[in-house]
Amino acid sequence: MDSSGGKIVILTALLLEYRAVRGRLEDLQRLDHEAGTIFEHGWIPGTSWEVYITQVGQGNQSAAIMTERAIRMIDPEAVFFTGIAGRLKHDLALGDVVVATRVFAYHGGKQEESFKARPETWQASHRLEQTARYVARDPQWAAQQQPSGQDEPEVHFKPIAAGEVLVNASTSALHDLLDEHYNGVAAIETEGAGFSGAASMADQVPALVIRGISDRADGSKQHTDSGGFQQVAANNAAAMTIAVIKALAPSRTVKTGGSAGQDTGKLGLLGAAAPASAHLEEPLPVAWRRKLLPSWSSEGATLEVHLVPEYSLRLPVRQMSQLKEWLVSVGRKEEVFTPSEAVAGALEADFVAAFARDQRRGSVGLAISQSGQRSCWEPLPSPSRIHIPVLDPEHTKERVTGLLRLLLRLQDVPQTRYAPALAIDPAEILTVTSLESAANSNSASLARVGRSGPVQIVPQELWDAADISAAAPTIAEELTLRLMLHFRNPGDSQHF
Repeated sequence: MDSSGGKIVILTALLLEYRAVRGRLEDLQRLDHEAGTIFEHGWIPGTSWEVYITQVGQGNQSAAIMTERAIRMIDPEAVFFTGIAGRLKHDLALGDVVVATRVFAYHGGKQEESFKARPETWQASHRLEQTARYVARDPQWAAQQQPSGQDEPEVHFKPIAAGEVLVNASTSALHDLLDEHYNGVAAIETEGAGFSGAASMADQVPALVIRGISDRADGSKQHTDSGGFQQVAANNAAAMTIAVIKALAPSRTVKTGGSAGQDTGKLGLLGAAAPASAHLEEPLPVAWRRKLLPSWSSEGATLEVHLVPEYSLRLPVRQMSQLKEWLVSVGRKEEVFTPSEAVAGALEADFVAAFARDQRRGSVGLAISQSGQRSCWEPLPSPSRIHIPVLDPEHTKERVTGLLRLLLRLQDVPQTRYAPALAIDPAEILTVTSLESAANSNSASLARVGRSGPVQIVPQELWDAADISAAAPTIAEELTLRLMLHFRNPGDSQHF
């Protein structure tokens, strides 16, 4: 269970670098700065880290302005710059990752009879660098972040140089300058100095530059670019950046005026205390999906998630009527429904819903009850090879995390507390295994009968609405573990 969390900013220069990071986030939403800069923010799957990303363009000046702007607007726990770079050391291979232990702004100097370097330099945040070293020591870090079959890059902890010149020549005056004055530098790029300087001036916000080697800075750039090494390097740098964020840990515990030695559990530099929940003596009543909408004869095992308010909000009928078409619209925007899918709306005395039913896809939908309960549902995945719904614990946890956050976006959240609930309905025919195992197995060996009727995990804990999004992975893990107690692993007597 990930106890860390907070806001992180990741900046990139190029579009392919931006896409490499963006593809590793979920639940992305647009955020506009008053000056016009567009950010997107989402979540690292399975964690409480909220990541803000933007493309700053090339050059140190642009990187400095955008870094300062992001820090002022978002107030992050840490900032990262990730992307590609040219190598200056022959022991680095194309695709390798360089974690910048120090960034040199190499253009500073005084020209007399000889050039006398006067560089500015910035050290990497000790905590971020140490976390990166911890990640790199794990031989499985790349396998956990990269697509299967992709070569695992080497990770180097070395200084980099940042200027305003794109280097693509094996011999040049700039090469001579770098060799004479910055001989330990491993890679060269054009944004790290502006980024590091701005982060340093913003009350020492922890900052780290992570680069993938895309070319040799020797005149062969056109050849390496056409070979796809820019994409490889951008992917590797993004994977390392996300792995570092996922590994960030509480820096310290803080003692308060309570009893001696009592820990608040507060995160020091990175993150905040885990949101607290209140245990209910009796579960809140849930309007389960089968109570809202009649069951469908062709329906397979379906996952449903609910947020039940502590107190009934009693939405007015006029507002419920307006929500009917709005749910259809927001369902398409949030990709609950496909663009071409026929979506039905339902307006009843005590709920409003938008839903779609497809013979192959199954049942999907959104609902808001008059009491303020929010609900969503989707079918369990069915690998084409076995045609049986698969209940994968890890996949379920990730989906519940995403659906909880989706429910919070359905409408302005009133300042009340909500109790999360979960169900699989119907639950008669499914298999409990990993999606990977299901895809590689014969259907006959996986077919099994679940419990008759629905399996419902009733709401037992209240969470502040403002805390649910940050705590979504924790909530999802607890609900999924309770759900798995109702099923046995095929061929194994032990419960999940």
